[in-house]
Amino acid sequence: MADFTATLAAQARAPRVSLTPELDAALAELDAALQALANELQVEYHGPGVGVEGERGVYRLAVRAHQEGYSDPQWSLRVCDALPNAGWRVAWAIQNVARLRKAAVVQSLPAFFAGYLAAVGEAGRADTPAGRRLAALAEAFGQTDTVH
Repeated sequence: MADFTATLAAQARAPRVSLTPELDAALAELDAALQALANELQVEYHGPGVGVEGERGVYRLAVRAHQEGYSDPQWSLRVCDALPNAGWRVAWAIQNVARLRKAAVVQSLPAFFAGYLAAVGEAGRADTPAGRRLAALAEAFGQTDTVH
């Protein structure tokens, strides 16, 4: 298991997330790893809410081909505006959210991996090399079940 997954998995299980430079670096590494996997898998998934202050569902983790700026859409994980009129507009990369939301992002990682792994399985992509790498990454967060 990569160091960044151990850091994030431990923080996801902790009663309180420690917001440190090491956590930021681990989130950046997870972002890069998931961007590579999402690009290979190309399975859209709208994950758990990471809103704060009672508005959990306003922002959600989403894997899809995101349009950021003027570049071509790129498959990745982003925190997106989940309001009906927002069209899953990108708000932030996971490592760039503010402190309160960063804790919510880290705490939602086990649910995110459970859902994304299931979506990949339902899409028939679990047995691909990228699907197996995703399953190995998800295992660090206690998520091992896929749907075939």
